[in-house]
Amino acid sequence: MQKETSLAEVSMSRMKAIRNSIIVIVLACLVATVAVQPVAAQGGGSGGGMGSGDIMGPAAVRGWFKSLNLTEEDLAAMEKLLESREIELVKAQNEIRILQMLVSNELLNPEPDMKRIEEAVTRSLEWEKKVRLIQIERQIGLRRILGEERWQSILLLVREARASEKAGRFAQSFSAKGFTQIEADRYGRLLRILRRIM
Repeated sequence: MQKETSLAEVSMSRMKAIRNSIIVIVLACLVATVAVQPVAAQGGGSGGGMGSGDIMGPAAVRGWFKSLNLTEEDLAAMEKLLESREIELVKAQNEIRILQMLVSNELLNPEPDMKRIEEAVTRSLEWEKKVRLIQIERQIGLRRILGEERWQSILLLVREARASEKAGRFAQSFSAKGFTQIEADRYGRLLRILRRIM
């Protein structure tokens, strides 16, 4: 009996030792994470390079914008392209929301009607296909207007805009401070275009 008790005690002490080791490792990871964050946050202080979490500072974003050399004709063509199927796109997005609500409401019933749910999901997928095709057509059209090199820069700007918005730094990173009036106008128009393809 005493032998069984000592085995149980040894087993319990091993489990405690393993648990304590895990706690130490977790705490070490947390300390390392907290120590790294202030250093990363200091990176974007000047606004020139990368900011916190690899988000670019406003000077780098403005430099990127200037390298695009967008003309009035470029922006007008891009805006026209986005307007061409806007009503169709908005309608499709609204239909998807309505069908999603229909499915959600049906699921609140004690006995959901699977036939209605299946029909709603099928129709929703058809609308989603329409949305996706419009988005793809827009991207192909914008790529033709801009050319390959500038299109790749636009994709980087879109990615940067998403990251900045997620971090709550869009207004800071994408500030128009330091632009001439004409540059600021074109920059503002480009940001509106970016928001529509994000």
